[in-house]
Formats: sequence, structure tokens, C-alpha cells
Amino acid sequence: MKRLFSLLLALALLVIMALPAMAEQYAYVKTPTKDGTVYVRSVAGAGKPVVGVANNGDALLILKKGNTWHKVRVIRTGTEGYMYGAYIQFINGSSGSSSSGSSSSSGSSYYYHDTYIPDPSVSDSDTVINKYGNVSSSDGYANLRWGPGTSYGVITREYNGTQVWVLEQNGAWYRCADNSGRIGYINRNLLVLGSTVSISGGRSGVIRSSDGYASVRSGPSTSYAQLYTLSVGQTITAYTCSGDWLRVNVPGSWSDAFIYRALLRFYSRARTTGNVNLRTGPSTSYSKLRVVYSGTNVTLLATDGSFCRVDTGKEIAYLSRKYLSY
Repeated sequence: MKRLFSLLLALALLVIMALPAMAEQYAYVKTPTKDGTVYVRSVAGAGKPVVGVANNGDALLILKKGNTWHKVRVIRTGTEGYMYGAYIQFINGSSGSSSSGSSSSSGSSYYYHDTYIPDPSVSDSDTVINKYGNVSSSDGYANLRWGPGTSYGVITREYNGTQVWVLEQNGAWYRCADNSGRIGYINRNLLVLGSTVSISGGRSGVIRSSDGYASVRSGPSTSYAQLYTLSVGQTITAYTCSGDWLRVNVPGSWSDAFIYRALLRFYSRARTTGNVNLRTGPSTSYSKLRVVYSGTNVTLLATDGSFCRVDTGKEIAYLSRKYLSY
């Protein structure tokens, strides 16, 4: 009897080993709601506790398929929970083909470009601030998040009185850098803006302007003569500040020149220093989307010091910080 049982067990193991690995299944949010959002809940069922919010077009990894509710991971935020099936558009075919978009693959993982929406917090449509901000909250702290919304995960808590560098404004949120080098988003109602940032040792930035250029002047106001202009995308270094103006240096040009603080963006461009896995969340436990090769330019959105949230121009995902230079 024991011999027969052992034989059956061995045959069962052989059958299991012969089965092909199950490919990860992806989908995206397709919701008719007026604000283009849908709740992610802690357990299946209407009215159950909400753990996050997904936006129309967000890519989803299907963790467990049900009848009317499905367990999902929102790739943009890393939020996991249950979503009502009527709001999920499944992608047909094991090859990852979709009727509405193209895809790139890495193993069995597919990321659909028709779900990609560039993050507006580092685009020309945002507002560059470049001022210090002090945390002031009735709770005694403000959450520094991976993205501009409460559906994004928390990087860390910044307690009242903490000073952060407010980089840009994205709607109701500021993108900020703290003294530990972490970059993330804080609700603007939880920060009191102070003076222009204090530059020490030189910090590189990139020119941005809705006009396509930035005026560099001989002194810290528009009453001073315009020395020359810089085009959007040019890189310069700021050394000190005077009110709302930054003293900059451009090699081969005037050594003492000034630019208005809102025309210079810091901490946005980054480059990979080696081949690195692009992941759906900020740790190695998250799924790999694809490999990003050394020398690739990305836009840095947020970082906890170990992982960075980046916009590659094809998707928004996460890379190990040690493979990025910025």
C-alpha cells in the first residue's frame, strides 16, 4: 500500500512539474464614474473598507480572479485589494495582445502603454516653487508620499517644525525634498512656505519655462539688464540666493548672473548607471516589468533613499536608487 502511495505521489509531482508556469495576468481600470476613479477595498464587497483609489486607465496586476470581485495590485501605487469586476478591462490573449494598445514584455510580465499617463508634477504644466516649507499639521506630522494623493504609499512621516525644500506644486500637493535626501509629496495644506531655498555648495538644475527660454540678468530683479537667455532643458548650477532670485554660473559666460527661482528645476533628471530591473513597487519583492539599460534617462519623481519612483516616458515604476545618478 505504501509503495502504491509513493508511486502515485511521484506521478503527481511529475505532472505538476510538467505544467507550464502560470503567466501573470494584467488588466486596466475602465470606469464610467464622473471623476474617473474607483475604490480598492480591503475585502470583496460594496461598502467594505477602502484601502486606496485607482484612476481610469491604471494598469492592474490580477492577484486572484473571482466571480464579481477580483484581487488586484494597482501598478502605479502598489495598492493591493479588491475591485469590482465591472470596472476592470481584462487584456485578451496569453501573448499580451490588446485591442487598444501596444505592449512591451519581460518574461511573462506585460505593461501596456495605453495605460501610461505622464506624471504632471515635473512637467511644464506644473508650478516650480523652490522655497523652504515648514510642516504644520493638527496631527503633529505630515505624510511624505510616493505620489500626489492619499492613494499613494507613505515614504515617511515629517513632524511639525521640520523644514523641507518645496520643489514643485501639483494641484493640492507639493513635491518636496527633506534633509535626508528623500523626495515625495506632501499636501500643501500641511506646509507653511518660507523664504527661497538656501543654496550651498552648488546645485544643478534644468531650465524650464512656458515661454521656451529663461532670462539671465545682471542682478536679482527684472530691473537689471538681461545678459542672455537660456533654452528649456539647459543645465546650470545655482550657488546662492537673493530673495526670489538664484545666483547661477554658466561656464564660459558671466560669473555673476541671476535667474528667477521658478525658472530652474532641481532633482528631476536622472540617469541609470547600470542595467537595472524596473519594478511595480519600491522593493525587490515587487514584480519585474523589464530591464532598463545603463545610460537611460528617466525623470525622478520620488525616492525613499533605497528605491526611486521614475517616469521612463513609457511607464511610471520603480528602480533601485543605487543604479541612478542625479
